[in-house]
Amino acid sequence: MKKFTSLLFLVALCASAALARTQPPVRASDIGSSGDDVPVLVMHLPDWERKADAVYARSTAELQKAAGNQPTLDAFEFDEGVEAVTAKYADGRLVVVEFPTPQHSVDADAAVKRRIEELKGAGQPVPTLYSRVGNYSVFVFDAPDFGAAERLASRVKYEKDVRWLGRNPHAEEIATRAYTSTMGGVILTTLKTTGLAILLCLGVGGAIGGVIFLHRRAQRDAQEVYTDAGGMVRLNIEDLNTPPATSNLLGRGQE
Repeated sequence: MKKFTSLLFLVALCASAALARTQPPVRASDIGSSGDDVPVLVMHLPDWERKADAVYARSTAELQKAAGNQPTLDAFEFDEGVEAVTAKYADGRLVVVEFPTPQHSVDADAAVKRRIEELKGAGQPVPTLYSRVGNYSVFVFDAPDFGAAERLASRVKYEKDVRWLGRNPHAEEIATRAYTSTMGGVILTTLKTTGLAILLCLGVGGAIGGVIFLHRRAQRDAQEVYTDAGGMVRLNIEDLNTPPATSNLLGRGQE
């Protein structure tokens, strides 16, 4: 019974895989305009909203049919998680293939380069431009020249998402850097605030002191004080210079 159940599960799994392989390619014109059900890879295309002829493929047959049976595209397999999108532009046909892992993209890159060299040696058509960016392989076919192909490929919007399967070995370094940056920002903000407070206190104190000084000076100028010293303070020391009176003093021997 257990073997029979395992056999049924295996058959169902194979049928699901075959059904996924035989699904027709998805065209941009068949996708809702809201963008909710648009595959993310389609959004990487330049001006994808206006490319109604863009085709989203999940198998080699689908991609070859949409791209015009390019022999270079047979160099890699559409394993689980591999997806592609293609669209026709004025500068040529653009094909973007996304692989699920970096290792998968590296292996596919080596296979594509070998395939291109083989096709060149056999005199068969090759892409005008091929490049690998992260998990993406980009092909430009039928471009008028390499410069036009390069400009078209540079307009692709790549999305890089790096995740650690286990513990991030740089977690402590990242945390230390974040802590240092935060503390540096706090210290710098404190110094700026303190400096501004000191400047504000000096400015307000100087303004208040200046107002008080001018007010008292105005009050002093407004007072009418009589003086014969031409506005200067005169010290009367005449009594100190006058000789003492001797009329009331006792003479010698009159005590």
